Amino acid sequence: MNTRIPYLLAASIAACGMIYFTTAPGLSASPVVTVTSIDGQQFDMATTGGKARLVSFYSPDCPISQRDIPFLKEAHSRLSNNQLDVIAVAMPYDGAQQIAQLKASEEIQYSMAHDTDGSISAAFPNVRFTPTTFLIDTDGKIVWRHVGRLTSASLNDEIDTLLSPQHLAGKE
Repeated sequence: MNTRIPYLLAASIAACGMIYFTTAPGLSASPVVTVTSIDGQQFDMATTGGKARLVSFYSPDCPISQRDIPFLKEAHSRLSNNQLDVIAVAMPYDGAQQIAQLKASEEIQYSMAHDTDGSISAAFPNVRFTPTTFLIDTDGKIVWRHVGRLTSASLNDEIDTLLSPQHLAGKE
């Protein structure tokens, strides 16, 4: 019996898992789901109202999610003037009190929501880990997906490319 077969099988399973969990969605349509923030603001994900959207699925207990907060705050403060909605969505297993405490302690101004029944995370492609972040263009198409810790440079590059005059002019 060939002793390499179990290793090849394990490598194949690992490769398939990586593809399954990290495959970018390309230009898929944003899901038809409404997100209601903890402040009562509603966001219809299928229609953006001409604004791009940055949607981050997070958990208040996740250290990586907590490290992403400054980058989301920066994006919000830099572009919330009719260019970009920043929406952080807590997972179903998170508590409402945890979310409220995080919003207050970190002085978060961007929208935060709680996916109480799992319907929001289920509507987006491959939300398996926190943080998982999506960038949705002004036409309601998912153009970027990132799993794991963000960097300010990569996030700003993606947003700036999406909102660049050249990109926006190419859509007309």
